[in-house]
This record gives sequence, structure tokens and C-alpha cells, in this order.
Amino acid sequence: MRSPHAVSAMKWGIMAQRSNRRRRTDQLITPDPTPSAGVDYVLVSGAVSLPVSPERLWDVVSQPQEIASWLSELHAWTGPAADRVDAGDELAAQIQLFHMLHDVRLVVTEYHPARSWTMTCSAVAGIAVTFTVELEYLREVSRATLRTGLHGTALRDADAVVLRHAIQSELDSNLRQLAEIANPEGITTLLPAAVGHHSTRDDAAGFE
Repeated sequence: MRSPHAVSAMKWGIMAQRSNRRRRTDQLITPDPTPSAGVDYVLVSGAVSLPVSPERLWDVVSQPQEIASWLSELHAWTGPAADRVDAGDELAAQIQLFHMLHDVRLVVTEYHPARSWTMTCSAVAGIAVTFTVELEYLREVSRATLRTGLHGTALRDADAVVLRHAIQSELDSNLRQLAEIANPEGITTLLPAAVGHHSTRDDAAGFE
């Protein structure tokens, strides 16, 4: 009999394959030829540069109402949310990953005003999800880097290549939606998404 973790991972792999088939066009994917076996930590990142003020971009990425408009994995806030995220906040939400809905509590585990935040949640048994936003203010543009990470031993039973591509597709969508909201009529520069994975990161991810 398969363990609950293995069954959950198989479901994630199947959903990821469906998601990847539906989203093959308009992706920003950095090819990764690394074998998929033994992966328990997947991290995808991408960036967008916009000719907007730092204040405008921070408003879009730090206010829960605005976050819900560009973070495609966030299906809905299911509880009260402050006007702006802050360190230690626990926000009741429903997130959608690979066409499955999960009731979670998003915890703001890292927060630096006007610069970055990280939210973490446990979506399914043996898997934790992190969303990170980092802002950088250059001479003429403001740059937002988004990172999505999946952590946990249950990922070892999934097709990691398909899983990473599906996560990349969602992150690309988030970047485009963020750009449209923060700067609807301006010029946007999307930087290629990058992907990384580790096979022995359980301790860092909080799993034994």
C-alpha cells in the first residue's frame, strides 16, 4: 500500500502534467536537463522591471487586496486581512495549486518594509509552499523578483521536471499580471525565469 505522502505526490504530479499541457505557450522557462529523481526542494524565480515609483510597486505587492489580483495561486482570502502585510501575520486563505484548492494559513515569515516579504504555508501532507517578493530600485526602473518554492519529502515521488515547469508557468502568469496592474500602459521588461532544485534540503525546509 502506498503511503499518504506518496499518494499526495502522485496527485500533484498528475495535476502538474495537466497544467503543463494547458500552458505550453508563452512560457519563460530556463531549460534544466538535470535528472528529476530524488528532488525534495523546488524553487522557481523570475523578475519584471517597470518604470514605476518604488511606492507604487510596494503598494501592489504588499496590500492583501492587491496581492489577490496578481498572485494566481491565491484563490481567495477567507478571513480578515490588514491593509498591508506585516511580520508575523497569519492570513487565512484558499490557494489553488495544480487545479486543487487548499485551505491554509499564510504566515509572513520574513518582512522588510518597502523591500521584501516571504509567506509560507503547509498546503498538503509533507509539502510546504513559500511565496517571496523582493524589490530592487534602480536608476530608472523598479524591479520585482518573485520566487515560488515547494519543500518536502513527498515531492520525491512526483515527476520533478513536470512539476517545475508547471510552477514556472504560474510564476510567469504572476509576473505578467503584476506588470499589468502596476504599470498598465507602460513598457515592461520580463526577465527569463530561473529554476533550481535540491535533493537534500529537508532540514532547511523544516522537515525531518
